[in-house]
Amino acid sequence: DNSLFIDEKLVKIAQKESDILKYFATHSNRIISSEELLQNIWTYEDMPTDATIRVYIKTLRELIGKEKITTLRGIGYRFEQK
Repeated sequence: DNSLFIDEKLVKIAQKESDILKYFATHSNRIISSEELLQNIWTYEDMPTDATIRVYIKTLRELIGKEKITTLRGIGYRFEQK
């Protein structure tokens, strides 16, 4: 069961969204490429496309706030914790 507390509300999220968020949280404030996410979250057998990763990132932004995940075009993403 994957859930987050957002504004004091319990919100359920998908397993991969949870995995991405955990990876971002443990590697915050540095650039993480799509390739790095692929290597650390997915197995070779269930490798998604870049479009799939963008959908997960979009969903996470909607949940936690778009300002927390910055896209650096052609490079990757940065998760910023204050």
